[in-house]
Parts: sequence; C-alpha cells; structure tokens
Amino acid sequence: MRAATVGDALLPRLPAGAELVVEIDLARLRGNPAVGPLVTALVDGDAPIAPGLGPVGPVSLAGADAVVLAAYRIGTPAASTVTLVRGGARPATAIALDAQLWALADEGAVAELMAVTPEHSVAADAALMVVRAAAMPAAAEGAAVRIAARVDGAAQRGLGQALEVAAPPRAISVWLDVADDLAVVAWIDGAGPGLLARWRDRWAVSAQARALDVAAALADAPVVARDGGQRLTVVIGPRRLARAVARWQAVREVSP
Repeated sequence: MRAATVGDALLPRLPAGAELVVEIDLARLRGNPAVGPLVTALVDGDAPIAPGLGPVGPVSLAGADAVVLAAYRIGTPAASTVTLVRGGARPATAIALDAQLWALADEGAVAELMAVTPEHSVAADAALMVVRAAAMPAAAEGAAVRIAARVDGAAQRGLGQALEVAAPPRAISVWLDVADDLAVVAWIDGAGPGLLARWRDRWAVSAQARALDVAAALADAPVVARDGGQRLTVVIGPRRLARAVARWQAVREVSP
C-alpha cells in the first residue's frame, strides 16, 4: 500500500465527478531544506514568482499547509472548480468547512460542495483513484505534489488543442517529491506513441530549463512503457537542485 499523502484526507470533501485533481502539500515543501526557503518566499510572501509574473495566486496562501483543486466539466460552458485550503487566513469570499478547512468554489459548485459525502466524493471515484496512483512509486514515503486527470469528450478535445496534438492523453498522473534531490514521475495513457518523449525533449531545450541548469537531467530522463501507458522519470540531484533553487531565487531578487 502506498503511503498516505496530504490529499487523502481532503479528497472525501470534494464533490464527485472531477476530471482533474491537483494536490499540493505546502507544509512538506516548506519543511524541506532544499526548497523550503524558496517555497516560503513564494507562498507566504507577495514577491513575484519570476520577472513579469505575479505572486503565486490571487488568494493568499500564507500559512496554509495544503491545497487541493478539482476541476469539473472541463471544456464545457458548465465548467467549474473547487479549491480546498487547509490552514492560513480564510478570505471573506471563502466557505468555512471546519476550523481549519475552507473552500473557494464557482457559484454552480457551491451546492455540490455543501452536499458532498465520503461515499459520493472524489475519493470514491475508483477509476480516478487508479489514475492518481499510477505515477506514485510504491516505495515513496510521501508526495509534495500529485496530479490526476481523466478526460474524454470536450475535455480531451480541449487538451488536444492546448497541447497541439491530434491524440491527447485520456489519463494523466504526476507525482513529485523532494528530499535532498527532486523526483518527478509522469504517466500518461491513451496518447499517441512517443508523446511523452516529445514533451520531455521540448522541456529539455526550453529557456527555463537552461536557465535553471536542469536541461541535462530532463534530456536524460527515461520514458518507458508502463501499465498500458507511457512513464517518464526525472531526478534532479542534490547539487543540481541547489543550483536551480539559487538561480531561481537570484532571478526573483532582481525582478522589478
């Protein structure tokens, strides 16, 4: 059985039917010696992420220890999102779910959010939970970030347009964690052959990868067939991660 991660306690509070779920363990990231100071500056401060970009989000997450976002009916006029935040300062526009947990929800999703039960929630969506588990290594002790998406119909067409591919994935799973190094596993299913390798190659030659000195680690990341899909594993070693964090911090400090 895989280790419990921050989303396990929050997914039962989200309405069923989500096509995309993003889970971020802010407390785990802040507490990591390698990336903690940068994450704290990004999340708890009001400085921009990088030149030309604003702070982390329109709602302050200062002091929050977990964020989970779920998206519904992607690519349709009825599209909506629900964001759960544990800890931090609850804004006036948020819905208090308990003493520590609050939510931001589109108007059309408020009734669903208030009526959710564990038996009819994202956590009870067995198919999405299979996708969620696909990227996380069995021996992993936790996760800083997890992403799971299961899309079809309008959502899949929209994804194909956004990615400029004729055969976009039907399922996407991402796991990321940080110790003294940073590890990322991405798994996709239902996409055209070689799509994940092409994405890897595109990221490896990007200006951002070169600026952070992670281009070589991306270029060397293996893509293998796994569980009926394609699986990419990226590892940024301790020295390279330290350089990347220092470079990101330096760019932020000189930004206007």
